[in-house]
Amino acid sequence: MQYRFLLGLLPALFLGACVPMTDKQAPMATPDLSRELAQDAPALQPSEARLESDWWKGYGDAQLDALIENALRNAPALKSVEARYALANSVLAAAQSGNVPHISADAAVTRERFSENYIFPAPLGGGTYTLYETGVSLDYTFDFWDERASRIRSALYGALAQKAAVDAARLALAVGICTLYLSWHFDEERLLLLEASERALVEEQAILEKKWKQGLIDATALYAKQAEVAALKGEQAAVRRAVAGKIEGIGILGGFLPSYADTLSAPKLREDTEVPLPEAVRLDLVAHRADVTVCKYIVLSKEQNIEQAKAQFYPNISLTGLLGFISFDFGKLLVASSYAPAGGAALSLPLFDGGAREANLQASVSDYNRAVNDYNAAVIKAANEVVGVLKRSRLIVSQTQLHDADIRAKQRNEALAQKRFGGGLTDKLPYLEAKRAYWRGELAGIALREERAGLKIALINALGGGYRDPNGKEGADD
Repeated sequence: MQYRFLLGLLPALFLGACVPMTDKQAPMATPDLSRELAQDAPALQPSEARLESDWWKGYGDAQLDALIENALRNAPALKSVEARYALANSVLAAAQSGNVPHISADAAVTRERFSENYIFPAPLGGGTYTLYETGVSLDYTFDFWDERASRIRSALYGALAQKAAVDAARLALAVGICTLYLSWHFDEERLLLLEASERALVEEQAILEKKWKQGLIDATALYAKQAEVAALKGEQAAVRRAVAGKIEGIGILGGFLPSYADTLSAPKLREDTEVPLPEAVRLDLVAHRADVTVCKYIVLSKEQNIEQAKAQFYPNISLTGLLGFISFDFGKLLVASSYAPAGGAALSLPLFDGGAREANLQASVSDYNRAVNDYNAAVIKAANEVVGVLKRSRLIVSQTQLHDADIRAKQRNEALAQKRFGGGLTDKLPYLEAKRAYWRGELAGIALREERAGLKIALINALGGGYRDPNGKEGADD
């Protein structure tokens, strides 16, 4: 009889275990990315130096160090990301709890009248009694097809993704503050040159006003110079407004109250900091980018969701047990004669559900494919950022050389004008104009230096800011 029952189950098991085919996309392979970097950036000069995670200290500005370190400790935006990581760890712990039997203690009191026309004879039938129950129950479901194991791995990869998201947010915060701080530094240099130019313009205006009063020139040149002075003052106001905006941006990024800005002084940093290009980054950029690592672990998590969905096509067995006591007499509830143990096993056998399991599987596959495309897009973005920043850095070198030639010419012109003025060949006006032309060239040089400094930060960001995935494998394809 038992054998016939088991033989009758075989067709049902076969039908229940028929998992449909799926179309999973593939993540971009790490070797492909390494070959692409080698092809598109042949001029990269690898270094044995390590890009440190506190890279901003290379600028040698104690105030910048304090700003970033304070922000990394206290910025609400960063704490929000850290809270998501803590939540992911809680989800993981909850998933892992399914690996052990669940035990619970229960107690109940029931007041009931038993029917005279039911299975219980008198005096129970027709009487009203109080039933006392207590006991410990046990539930455990086997995991023959790794449904629970897949759920745990999915939660684990989800937690690792959130951990990488914290590192990505830390880098974004440091890069954002450092970028604004460096721009503030160059604005302060601009202000010094603009203020010097204003003093020279005012002196030129005084010379022209004197000539006008002497009748040597008409008022047109004087009015034009007055307009230049007004425009230069407006330029200074615009730079000061930009500085205020950058300080405001630092406060917003770092989570500082507005009063904190009043404690800040003008930046004093070194511009000669160099960004090493570690050989390991060139060979495996993926493992050094926290944002790509986030996508990698999301892919791995979604892949486990597919395994969960597949496991639902197979049968499973669960066990239940009860060690309890039942009595109508509360005084005899815990004596041996009231002992009422129970145990059971249940077989769940999925057969026909209107396509719900298949739809769930296809949804998991679609979700996985979306994550794969997000990962591939992140990898492509990372490669383009590294190669693009390095190419722009090389191009700006040639532009800087042209600017240096222009500055040298303006310096010679200024020296010649000064010599003529000193020799009494001209008044001071040509010398002041030549000096202002040189300062204008210096303003253009500040813009180039700012762009070069920005490219260094962009390279640090593109290389991952010293990040190294401490968990798992190098790429989603491994």
